[in-house]
Amino acid sequence: MTNLENMLVTLDPRDENDHGPALLAPRPPTLNGKTLGLLSNNKPHSEELLRMIAAIMKEMYDIKGTVEYNKGSHQWPASSEALKEFAAKCDVAIHATAE
Repeated sequence: MTNLENMLVTLDPRDENDHGPALLAPRPPTLNGKTLGLLSNNKPHSEELLRMIAAIMKEMYDIKGTVEYNKGSHQWPASSEALKEFAAKCDVAIHATAE
């Protein structure tokens, strides 16, 4: 008989499904005149990191504006509805995690 108190259970967090290769989103020919979306995962300093990246990009390109969205938790994905609303407000987006 096995003593369950002394067993070590190892879990594999990888997805068992083969989703095939991931496709990259189409890139615009230029960022000039585009609205930049900043998607934070709510980890400490993630919003500051995104704002610093946006400031650098504004120096390099004629960015029309920025839209910020904080998905509220790094543990869970943003809802489909929230992502659709976010995507409708911007032309390109950057997602960041930080600590």
